[in-house]
Amino acid sequence: MIVCTTADISKELQKWVMEETECKVVQKKLPMLESNEKYDAQYLLTYGNFDDEIKAEELKQLPNLKWIHVLSSGTEQLPESVITEKGILITSSKGIHAIPISEYVLYAILHFAKKNTEFRKLQDEMKWSYTLDMSEIHGKTLGVLGTGAIGSDIAKKAKTFGMNVIGVNRSGRRPAEFDQIYIIEQLKEMVPLCDYICCVLPSTEETTNLIDKETISLMKDQVIFINVGRGDIVIEEDLVKALTTGKIRGAALDVFKNEPLKAEHPFWSMENVLVTPHASARSNMYMNRAIKLFLKNYQHFQKKQYDDMINKVTF
Repeated sequence: MIVCTTADISKELQKWVMEETECKVVQKKLPMLESNEKYDAQYLLTYGNFDDEIKAEELKQLPNLKWIHVLSSGTEQLPESVITEKGILITSSKGIHAIPISEYVLYAILHFAKKNTEFRKLQDEMKWSYTLDMSEIHGKTLGVLGTGAIGSDIAKKAKTFGMNVIGVNRSGRRPAEFDQIYIIEQLKEMVPLCDYICCVLPSTEETTNLIDKETISLMKDQVIFINVGRGDIVIEEDLVKALTTGKIRGAALDVFKNEPLKAEHPFWSMENVLVTPHASARSNMYMNRAIKLFLKNYQHFQKKQYDDMINKVTF
């Protein structure tokens, strides 16, 4: 039996997988597998997107593949039809991103509150000035769109800074970390209350283009907008206009409608925009957590306890 990984995994983590599963670990893109490796591959670790894309024809060449564990939270990038046809089990790494993404969001809030860009400019110019004031985030209101594991960890960290945290979700259920919850249909009632707005929502029909010019017009003047969810939640042209006019004072953007972000996109050159290349979840602990989750699920898989597997995905 083979555990195939199309993603780069350290030798140390490969050894851990071999010891826990008693399987050979092969790190190759699917087209590069030898015929015997394609036959023996029963488990696949992959991101499934960008340069790690998994194609339907490639999966058809793995006759004994039983389970794909996706090393990211999203699974919409996988070829659904062939997976359904072959009865391949799918799990994701949803939830392991909570710590690094929540840290990124607090960093972004402080980046704008403490005017990091402006002070960096003073340093570059070697100017000593008492005219530039920082802002406090204590007592400010943070709105978090999405109250799952990531949103809740953001709220928990924000509360330690004395922020008031309100959230938006579909159910209306209030996790303990939040002061108040609105359902998604009440978004336009919630955004005028926020000094900072952070989006961690997934990409669905309901969330696509959720942040448009009408929603932006209802936000507080000088609001800070942070997106670590999905790029298609925002109509980027409307966001650019709001950033240009100052309606939105600044934005930290880690996700975009089209990735990689094209060099000619205005976000790159806007002084009030912090651009990161879908990096908020990436940390030196990321792969460790993903493999730990895979191995925990492997124990359930071996015992045929499929319903107990974490983050099981049904198309």
